[in-house]
Amino acid sequence: MSTFKAVVVQWAPEYHDPRRGAEKACAAIAEAAALGARLVVFPEVWLQGYPYWASISVRDPRFTWFRRQLQACAVSVHGPEVAMVRTAAARAGCVVVLSLQESAGGTVFNTQIFIGADGNLLGAHRKLVPTTTERLVWGRGDGSDIEAWDTPVGKLGGLICFEHMMPLARYALCNLGVQVHASVWPGHTTINPWVDACTRQLAFENGCFVLVAREVMSADRLPPGSPDVSDDPSRWAMQGGSAIIGPNGQYLAGPVFDREVLVEAEIDLALIDDVKWLYDGAGHYSRPDVFSLHWDRSVKSPLKCPVAEE
Repeated sequence: MSTFKAVVVQWAPEYHDPRRGAEKACAAIAEAAALGARLVVFPEVWLQGYPYWASISVRDPRFTWFRRQLQACAVSVHGPEVAMVRTAAARAGCVVVLSLQESAGGTVFNTQIFIGADGNLLGAHRKLVPTTTERLVWGRGDGSDIEAWDTPVGKLGGLICFEHMMPLARYALCNLGVQVHASVWPGHTTINPWVDACTRQLAFENGCFVLVAREVMSADRLPPGSPDVSDDPSRWAMQGGSAIIGPNGQYLAGPVFDREVLVEAEIDLALIDDVKWLYDGAGHYSRPDVFSLHWDRSVKSPLKCPVAEE
């Protein structure tokens, strides 16, 4: 379809509870579908909530408590929680981008998954570089899973948070022909100007629509039994800022702040041609004789098992 409605879910997460998070995601997909949506995007690691606590000193016992909770609530992309969301996507006929804390061996990854309108898992992308205190929480992706998928709503791809600050990652997606880009972030107010700058730049630079997904959060939304965080409630005060941006860099909806809301806009893929005619970074405006990108898309496994010669 060349025209469709897209929705960004700016709801608070069910912190450290992936089962309830999946139920809430299913409810959001159903509500978005009732509005006519064919694409639904959730914020960064929304299924279990973003680790705002990671800025607490590692010597503080609360850090250990939150870290253990994060490890305990991490899930497999093939697990029952994701299966629930896949079923909801198929029931609604919606393409869905969901972000979560992924458990893989003894490591937790910040992972963005792409679900087709038929409920099939198209793929999963792990964040390449955790930022600042995130390095105490997540492992690093290996770049083998940056992809663009053919879907009923166009060529779909995405990046996670500060991956948008990586020019070569943006250019890689441009070369994959992404038409609709899922841009997922936490709700920190301090990054609002950066989110605005880099997502609008990406929209024009890559000639695509950008769905910016951010969450609202507050200390009073932490689950019962959580440590006392009254010493710095601002650590949890997240105001959202979700938006939908056209390929010319202009806002079609939002950014919306300070409330739980479904941010919606009509997408017309035909508008991409107007931007590409002027500037096509992977086409007539590239100079491969001057600049080129070396992209190693192989899986970087720590275990090498060459096949023995017979």
